[in-house]
Amino acid sequence: MTPSILIVDNDSGITSLLMENLQSEGYDVTAVGQAEDALTLPLDTFQLVISEVVLPGEIDGLELLERMKEDRMTQHVPLMFCTVRDGERDIIAGLNAGADDYIIKPFSLREFMARIRSVLRRHRNFAPAATQRTIEYRTLILNIDSRTLIIDGETVALSPTEFSILTLLMRSRNKLFPREDIFSSTWPGEEMTNPRLVDVNISRLRKKLGSYGQHIVNRSGLGYGFMDSI
Repeated sequence: MTPSILIVDNDSGITSLLMENLQSEGYDVTAVGQAEDALTLPLDTFQLVISEVVLPGEIDGLELLERMKEDRMTQHVPLMFCTVRDGERDIIAGLNAGADDYIIKPFSLREFMARIRSVLRRHRNFAPAATQRTIEYRTLILNIDSRTLIIDGETVALSPTEFSILTLLMRSRNKLFPREDIFSSTWPGEEMTNPRLVDVNISRLRKKLGSYGQHIVNRSGLGYGFMDSI
């Protein structure tokens, strides 16, 4: 299987350099500029994440790593920092947070590629093959593989549309999604002729979630999101 690598960095020069060299060695490479964008992706499908610590937006590289380690679906995915943060305290903080390597910019490309191969070798057999993927929030458990929702130990029946919307919002908690983004994710390839479809399905979803329904908020002009604080 071709290893998939995600680069999280808003420095286009670094991103282009890494993508060109990684792709030339046969890796499948995806790049995004913010941690918020990375969290909308199925991170458990990547064999390695390479991230800058200093990122635009509200989530930096350290928090991205923390969220990955807290999530059962992604806690096995290795992350390397490639960053301008070169202080001893920064390096120690990154490694203590669980980073598999810490590389300071500017770097030797040959050494960097060798260290990428080393991390991939170490983790080759670490991914849980049979573990079911779940997203958990307090007593809410969303099972991605069986497409089931459990709240307080009880199964809650969701339609495929409701499940897709909840998965999108739960994968990126505290992020707001415009209706257009929710529609394109839930009804891929279809034209959004009726924006109310999103509103109606989220209204039904809120009711099924019980007390957790209040965590799905709508900010005028910004969209819907699943928020920890309400």
